[in-house]
Amino acid sequence: MNDLRPGSLGETWLNLVQRTARTGVAVDGECVELLGVEVAFPAGAEGDEVIREFGDGRMMAEMEKAFFADGANALGHSYAKLMRGPEGRRDLEDIISLLRADPASKRAVVTLCGTGDGKVPCVNVVQFLVRAGVLHTIYFARGQDAFKKFYADGLCLGKMARRVAEGLGLAAGAVSGYIGSSHVYREDGPAIEDFLERGKKYLRNGAGKGAC
Repeated sequence: MNDLRPGSLGETWLNLVQRTARTGVAVDGECVELLGVEVAFPAGAEGDEVIREFGDGRMMAEMEKAFFADGANALGHSYAKLMRGPEGRRDLEDIISLLRADPASKRAVVTLCGTGDGKVPCVNVVQFLVRAGVLHTIYFARGQDAFKKFYADGLCLGKMARRVAEGLGLAAGAVSGYIGSSHVYREDGPAIEDFLERGKKYLRNGAGKGAC
């Protein structure tokens, strides 16, 4: 198991890309993959210098649309319509209602299922747990493109966490995730090397506090 402990979302992104690109295993000649990666980052991303400098505004906008809008984004993703809470709602209100009634509940879970066409969302399960007066958010992803999509997904997961926390009047704690397949594509190799080289200034000792 590969554990990337909490830093900012941007730091976690840098470390995830570095770890995946450097120690991953080649798959099908298309990508390099690292299995079973644990990540964690704050629910809030305000002032994240890494994302401000290196994030792709179009990708962030498209994933925002996928998670929170009714229609599909330019990539053909529409997670919002696949999302189901404990009572089948898509707007997180059943999550908030459940945790208001039973703050210790372990059933405040959102699932994102496919439509039977063979396609499955990258993010599959999101759990919200209230412990010691703080909302903790935990997710499972079958796979994430560490370089191009991880940080954009992370921003949306953080927004989900903040919405639930605000509905409960609580602080939003860390978002923790387990990625089945963290991967980067060979065609992105030059861009990844540039990202890692230019991103060194944001990481302590060239490795970052999120590295093991």
